[in-house]
Amino acid sequence: MQQREKNKLTRHYLKPYTGSIIIYFVLMCMATAFSLASILSISNFLQILFGSQLQQNSNPSVLEALLNDIYLYFIRFGKANALWIFAAIIFGVYFFKDLFTYLSSFVAVSTRNKIIRNIRGDLFSKYTTQSLEYISRYKKGDLLTRISADVLEYDKNVLLGLQTLVSVAINVLLYFAALLCLNPVLTLVTLVVVPVVGGVVSFVSKKLRGSSARMQKQSAELISRIEETISGLRIIKSHTAIELMNNRFNNFNNSYTRLRTKIYRRIDLASPQSEFFGNCMVIGILLLGTSYIVSVPPKMSADIFIVYLIIFTLIIKPAKDFSTSLYNIKKGQASEQRLSEILSFEPEPESKTLSLEPLEKISRIELRHVSFAYNETKVLDDVNLVFKKGEPTAIVGPSGAGKSTLTDLLMKIITPCSGEIYYNDRPLSDIGAEQIRQHISVVSQDTFLFNDTVENNLTFFDQSYTLEQIKHAAEVAKADEFISKLENGYQTIVGEGGSSLSGGQKQRLSIARAVLRDTEVLLLDEATSALDTVSEKHVQQAIDALGNDKIIIAVAHRLSTIKHFPNIVVLNQGKIAEQGNHQSLMAQNGLYARLCSMQQLTH
Repeated sequence: MQQREKNKLTRHYLKPYTGSIIIYFVLMCMATAFSLASILSISNFLQILFGSQLQQNSNPSVLEALLNDIYLYFIRFGKANALWIFAAIIFGVYFFKDLFTYLSSFVAVSTRNKIIRNIRGDLFSKYTTQSLEYISRYKKGDLLTRISADVLEYDKNVLLGLQTLVSVAINVLLYFAALLCLNPVLTLVTLVVVPVVGGVVSFVSKKLRGSSARMQKQSAELISRIEETISGLRIIKSHTAIELMNNRFNNFNNSYTRLRTKIYRRIDLASPQSEFFGNCMVIGILLLGTSYIVSVPPKMSADIFIVYLIIFTLIIKPAKDFSTSLYNIKKGQASEQRLSEILSFEPEPESKTLSLEPLEKISRIELRHVSFAYNETKVLDDVNLVFKKGEPTAIVGPSGAGKSTLTDLLMKIITPCSGEIYYNDRPLSDIGAEQIRQHISVVSQDTFLFNDTVENNLTFFDQSYTLEQIKHAAEVAKADEFISKLENGYQTIVGEGGSSLSGGQKQRLSIARAVLRDTEVLLLDEATSALDTVSEKHVQQAIDALGNDKIIIAVAHRLSTIKHFPNIVVLNQGKIAEQGNHQSLMAQNGLYARLCSMQQLTH
């Protein structure tokens, strides 16, 4: 089953380029034919050089007779003139041989690069369109390895291996056809040895496949460990665990190196192995061919035997390439399998056909008897809740209460197991995820910034915003003050992940980005958690100013940031435990009051 899936992947990406593959095949045939013609013409030079000293075969083959006729035709002009004529012919033959060789390589490289482009693009598309639940199954380093190292490994081994196999097949078939025409008996003897060589190659290549799969997995693990170490370097240093991490990495790195050495030793065996068998066959042909020449009458002329020997020696290299290509293809199948695992995955279809009607501006969101479970563990249970424009709502509760699950449901990152969510009067099941997200701006605790300018981070590379709009959004989020003090203002590069900014500055940029989108729904997931007291106050004033014409939903652990909200929903074990404003909830002396007490918040 896995083998069919891998072959299906290659066929899928090769199919659009069938025309290019046919052109490559034709060009390689032409290049090989002209290469063969250049070798056969050596016979004519030998005849001019030695003349009558060469004993001719009393029963020449068709190809040998044709070469003799060509020689006899041009020798009538004299040896000197015939030499120049043959030289001109060979010059033309070599020119076209090299031309067709270049053109075939040009077509092959172009096709391979387009296939790799398509695979890389499809992988990236899968990463961005798959559900977070699916993507979270893989380590970040593993996903990076698949789109980088595995794609290149697939090109270097599978695609290049297939290209080489086509080239080898054409060379070997045309060369053997020429050998059969020159001397069928001698050629048939050599063919007996070929299956033996093929059997040895097949045996070794089978062992290589399993080792290659292990190497690709360990390669992904290596990248993952490096990525995790760099991301957690601050924690590692603070726990004085540098030596521990170095030892763990070095042990794994040594194991990985031993496996790579084992595999490449096996691959390197392919070339001398093929060369050994080829040399053995050449020695056998020398012995047999010489006996044909010295027999009386001669069964083969000396000039034809020399040409025969040259053609046969030229087959040795394609034979070596054949075995090496088989090894590489087997090695590359591990990468092919890893790519196929991502590319072949299709998300579950929508439960019903979605309406094409655009979603109007959202003024009300209602949850009716909504429940959700992860692996039969209920996270939300029969939640009924209404979010209205102009009435900011805070979602609070202890860890594991279901706050993040609720926000994921609102964004249609996940869908309810039962119940329904309504946007205005339209059910969630009738609206596409992208339609919903166009009406919602999210400010999360983990601020994501590109390694680009402040302006591009605010606009998300949307060129439709004017500088006045950008500055206004920054002013609302209390970010314009520090942006104007940066070296290049709004054109300042913020560094990878906003490394040149403080946590509070990054958070204010994130809020400004949400303000700039000017959507009807503003979803704040611990949006002010990274701000100092002064900045928090400024941003809170900005959020309050937006509250009159937007649906504001704030998920908060830090209760001081939401105590002024008119509607506070307290979740506990997936259910709404309490609901009201700060004063009414404190008066109930329930879960909310206990959470406030823990944070020393009493009024």
